[in-house]
Amino acid sequence: MSIIKELIAELSGVCAGLPDRRTGPHPDGDYQMADIGLSAFSIFFMNSPSFLAHQRALHDGHGRSNCETLFGMLAIPSDAYIGLMLHGAPPAAFDGLFLRAIEAAAIPRQYRVPAGGADRHP
Repeated sequence: MSIIKELIAELSGVCAGLPDRRTGPHPDGDYQMADIGLSAFSIFFMNSPSFLAHQRALHDGHGRSNCETLFGMLAIPSDAYIGLMLHGAPPAAFDGLFLRAIEAAAIPRQYRVPAGGADRHP
């Protein structure tokens, strides 16, 4: 498995564990937290101001979208729903994955921010 596929799989796992703001039982076919979180991150891979419009255009033109092929998503929520569901999600949930991505990219230590913030020096 390539490093990008490994990181996307780890990202999916982190997103699946984010707090779900919905209450009550979820109907079949409702968006999973993993798909909602992956949708938010996938905009960094696309060159379109509207994530959903771009994915729908891809699906209409090619029979599938980048979300399905690259991210393995089952459903694509709207931009507004992504924002609603991820509002207040703890950024610290992504710390471990972020550090793993830095390690995988082999970024030299002098360009990394040390633990405790940018005000500390290595």
